[in-house]
Amino acid sequence: MSFNWINAEDYSMDTLLLFDRWVIRYIMNENKWYDSETRSYKTDMARALSRYPYVKAFCVKKAPECEGFVKEINAVDVSGLSESEARAAETAVLSALETFVVYAYPSVMEQVNYIRCWNPQRLYDLADLEGKLVLDVGAGTGRLAFAAAKRARRVYASEPCDMLREYMRDKIRQNGIGNVKVLDGEVLNLPFEDSTFDIVMSGHVVGDFYDKEIAEITRVTKNGGLIVCCNGDDEFRREAPNKELIDRGFEFFCYESSAGGITYNYTKKVIK
Repeated sequence: MSFNWINAEDYSMDTLLLFDRWVIRYIMNENKWYDSETRSYKTDMARALSRYPYVKAFCVKKAPECEGFVKEINAVDVSGLSESEARAAETAVLSALETFVVYAYPSVMEQVNYIRCWNPQRLYDLADLEGKLVLDVGAGTGRLAFAAAKRARRVYASEPCDMLREYMRDKIRQNGIGNVKVLDGEVLNLPFEDSTFDIVMSGHVVGDFYDKEIAEITRVTKNGGLIVCCNGDDEFRREAPNKELIDRGFEFFCYESSAGGITYNYTKKVIK
């Protein structure tokens, strides 16, 4: 599914040089989400990377576990491939990988509608942040973290993408923000002790492995603390709250977003 966050024609396969190991591991395999009825991911990757041997070498160096897939795409016959055919494959691949592309270019990610159109008041309506110790999981460009920092005692921003971490650190230095700490970490393996935080928040993070993700978030939340899922503003008009979250004890809140969509946010009080 494309969100039209980027114009893929503005980018090249050099973008992969900015990806983290976990991203390369994810994309360097026969992905099931690619539009396999009309295009072959393996063939398109072979064509897209045919002009970028150094990018393939980088991927193997960065993520040795993807060497098998790189060998497979190297075995694809690209002889006689025209420049326009190679570029068409490159554009198709980059469009499919648009989420990872914006991770590599944080200033572009800031302009994605769910961040650009979002109002921090949406977070303040969900949780009393005053004096609280807060964790932002999958912090991205810091949408939630920096909003929370205006009220919380201290905020930790956990983010697995290096480019995004450095972007937040630059913002901290440029704006003299003293109560936000950025560090590496992802939702299934948070680098904190049990029962550390008063509030653990995220947006557009929970959803791949609900039970494992919620269990890890719950682990680092204090007894009586609050889990907050505060999504951004987009154009999608959702018809109902997320059943997976409701079934796991979350309360939901609904509003019409400034981008024209219907957005649901969620909270859950932690009882241990």
